[in-house]
Amino acid sequence: ATSFKMYIDNCNIQTAVWLKRVCYDRAPKYPTALTFILSALWHGVYPGYFFTFVTGIPVMLAARVIRTNFRHYFLSSKTHKIIYDIITWITTQLAVCYTVAPFTLLAVEPSIKFYRSMYFYFHILCIIVLLILPYKPLRQTQIGR
Repeated sequence: ATSFKMYIDNCNIQTAVWLKRVCYDRAPKYPTALTFILSALWHGVYPGYFFTFVTGIPVMLAARVIRTNFRHYFLSSKTHKIIYDIITWITTQLAVCYTVAPFTLLAVEPSIKFYRSMYFYFHILCIIVLLILPYKPLRQTQIGR
């Protein structure tokens, strides 16, 4: 997958379709956050699940902002598009590994220990991206409404 969204959409296709239909499409505000929180509740009570899905919120939002701000610069040639795809694939793999680690660790202490050992770098990077880059809301035709 070359984006965090594509990875999630293809990870468990039927669940992703269900979450989109039941939560994302119906949420009056903050559809991404509410969908990730519902997914955490759906998975169970282990704190690692909540760490994973709550971390997924800023990761998904930052990925969306980066894509809308930069992707069009790489569409001018096939070479640029391939470079963009390689960069986004590598970044997506790093984001998934970072985000999903608590899902396998399950408990609070190992999850915090993991994020602390990584200096919370992806959390910080996502927050910086969301604060610096302009947010361009999706047009109604882009989100299929």
